[in-house]
Amino acid sequence: MANVLYIRAVPNDPWGGGRDFGGASGGRARCREVCGGRAILRIFFYIIMLTSIYGCSTASFLSRAVAGHYRVMGSRVSIEKIIREKGLDSLSRDKLRMILELREFASAELGLPRNKSYTLFSEIKEEYLGWNVYATPKFSVEPITWSFPIAGRVVYRGYFSKERALKFAKQIEEEGNDVYVSPISAYSTLGWYNDPVLSSHLRLDEIRLAGLIIHELAHQQLYTKGDSRFNESFAVTVERAGVLRWLKSTGRENRIAEAVKMWEQQDATNSKMLDARSRLNDLYQSGITPASMTQKKDSLLKAFVGEIGRPRFGEMNNAFFVPVNTYYSMVPKFQSMLDSLGGDFRKFYREAEVLGKREKF
Repeated sequence: MANVLYIRAVPNDPWGGGRDFGGASGGRARCREVCGGRAILRIFFYIIMLTSIYGCSTASFLSRAVAGHYRVMGSRVSIEKIIREKGLDSLSRDKLRMILELREFASAELGLPRNKSYTLFSEIKEEYLGWNVYATPKFSVEPITWSFPIAGRVVYRGYFSKERALKFAKQIEEEGNDVYVSPISAYSTLGWYNDPVLSSHLRLDEIRLAGLIIHELAHQQLYTKGDSRFNESFAVTVERAGVLRWLKSTGRENRIAEAVKMWEQQDATNSKMLDARSRLNDLYQSGITPASMTQKKDSLLKAFVGEIGRPRFGEMNNAFFVPVNTYYSMVPKFQSMLDSLGGDFRKFYREAEVLGKREKF
């Protein structure tokens, strides 16, 4: 989420598993700031402003996003305070300590922003934080995009409510588009707020948890407005390289092989998905009749289920391939850039920023 106006969300893995693409001491004062009268007035101001700019439908969506955002931000508590609680189980305490250790490492060694993000904790009741809606035209693999303040044009529309996400997806589908809805495990305010660790994150193993936090901090480091593919592939690159650096530097070398194996398995599946997406694109560029294209599309999608497996959420269609293309298709390019700089993260950030200004992907 950029400022309080749009969720920049992190999806779960579309074929199963976790996100494989994937107040500090002044917490009470912060809660008063975001939950008190001034915040409410700000919300009403945003709704009025956005209605005049974007129309009632989008303004209504954004106002609900603001309300959901404040529910998460208003419940933040210092992780250090949580650790001191006597009733906390030992596994959670160890993970929270690990997070604080990682958070310091990310700024000191990876050059990521130094702020209170991920030194705070928020409890959520739901299994997932929210839901993303992806969509494409019937005969295209290119995503339908939505434009929002601060974040710019993005390839997904995030909801805190599953019911509202499914309602919007049905509306888009009835217009003749392919849609895919999947869970959100985290979202970023791009540094406008101090983002918290969520209670649901503690279900992740050490490697995935570290990757999620580094990924989100990477978005605070560099975000190119209106280019989801650039932003997510950049963050995945920083995530993977950062986790390896952290494991090596903190005496966890025995976990490196595990992390590499996990990513290799992800990439093998990603490669199959990107190849499937390319084959669909070739079909849509073939110029055959719509009837023949529909028949061939159905045959290809049926074959893909056999090759890749059935999606954990929803049905396989064009929109199913939007997340993998967004998060992974540029990772080899970014990894090559980082390698050419000798693994120097700070130089990499500068080069990536130049690239983002020069090219659109």
